[in-house]
Amino acid sequence: MGIVYSAVGFMLAIGILVTVHEFGHFWVARKLGVKVLRFSVGFGKPLWKRVSGPDNTEYVLAAIPLGGYVKMLGENDPDTPVQANEAHRAFDNQPIWKRSLIVAAGPGINFLFAILLFALIGLPDSQRLVPVFGEPPVDSPLATASVAAGDRLLSVDGRSYQYYAEHDLYIFNQVLQKEPIQLSIESAGQVKQVTLATDAIPIYNINPASLMAELGFNPIEGPSTREIAVVNEGSPAALAGLQVGDEITAIDGQAVLKWSELTQAVFPKAGVPIMVTVARGDASVDVSVTPAAQKVGDKVVGLIGVQRPFIPRPAEHFVTVSNSPLQALENGVTTTWLMSSTIVRMLGKMVTLQVSLKNVNGPIMIADVAGQVIQVGLEPYLYFLALISISLGVMNLLPMPMLDGGHLLRFAIETVAGRRLSEKVYLAIQPLGLLMLVGLMSLAFYNDILMIFN
Repeated sequence: MGIVYSAVGFMLAIGILVTVHEFGHFWVARKLGVKVLRFSVGFGKPLWKRVSGPDNTEYVLAAIPLGGYVKMLGENDPDTPVQANEAHRAFDNQPIWKRSLIVAAGPGINFLFAILLFALIGLPDSQRLVPVFGEPPVDSPLATASVAAGDRLLSVDGRSYQYYAEHDLYIFNQVLQKEPIQLSIESAGQVKQVTLATDAIPIYNINPASLMAELGFNPIEGPSTREIAVVNEGSPAALAGLQVGDEITAIDGQAVLKWSELTQAVFPKAGVPIMVTVARGDASVDVSVTPAAQKVGDKVVGLIGVQRPFIPRPAEHFVTVSNSPLQALENGVTTTWLMSSTIVRMLGKMVTLQVSLKNVNGPIMIADVAGQVIQVGLEPYLYFLALISISLGVMNLLPMPMLDGGHLLRFAIETVAGRRLSEKVYLAIQPLGLLMLVGLMSLAFYNDILMIFN
């Protein structure tokens, strides 16, 4: 079933986003008086086709859904003559500002679509965790700054907190730029300022999923438990004989009072045998377990393969977040801008080898994530769509031949030179663009396949 969900989630996402992107080109071209010959979602053999409108535009749904295109009259097609009565509607006959607007409209509408999705996500009232810290991991930057469980996070660089994790993306961006982060924290009734220096944080294998925990940002802890609810099949815990229902009381003789203490004791012990003491019925049992090593970001942590039971959090751990339509729209703009700038910075740092090229993911990874989020619910899937829409917009603006950004670069050069580039020159650099795209896709597929084997 996982493969089915991945296929459905991926195909639906690609279909929506390609249609949105190409509609941007189509709509602006029509508004600027350029004749559109074909609007195709997908490549290859047409599965469905319809001709309509005053220009007899051909609308096509094709067999290969990994892209699409809008074909306009006279667009990069010098060999096909344009009738004299339609010459004024040919793309190549338009002034540079019109051609630039038509080309930029595809990526532009991807960003607008993301803003709309984020705004829709933020409109309904939602229950979020209060911005109160749990116990920061030992030696984390927040623990070093004497932040303790129960402290309330008020603001980061002047941005106020309504709920926990509200500004994680901003913090990630600051770490990527190695900019210091100023936190305002309420502790024991007093407000104190904490500055997190980020210049020493390694970013080569930076991982958004683990960065916040590495900094010490743990949410307020739920009801405490030490009971094992699940023992993963084939895990070190299963091989050692730990059982569902066991209550972990100590690690290497050190008492364990809550689950977070268990994880803090096990994480540094990858590949090192530990003695786990459990209460099993009326007996106390010692079990030797060797945690398996797992890479998280640029760190290797130990895991024994057990899970705790789900215990609902009390109502006081939540806050109701309400946004007006204007606030939701403002949040959508802010989030889209932050995500866009983060992607651009990540790409720049990958080019300069400051960040690992393993961060480039392809369709296999996207499909896997799509399958996961579509099972969780509508809101995560809309968030996923927004993220991929932003990525599509940014990637299309890269100054590479065959991409929208390559066309915009060409128009910029023509503006500076005061004349059009020779069609022969443009056709000569097309193979270079194709080679760059094939290289990028090969890297993405390699990373996806490597992820599967790992």
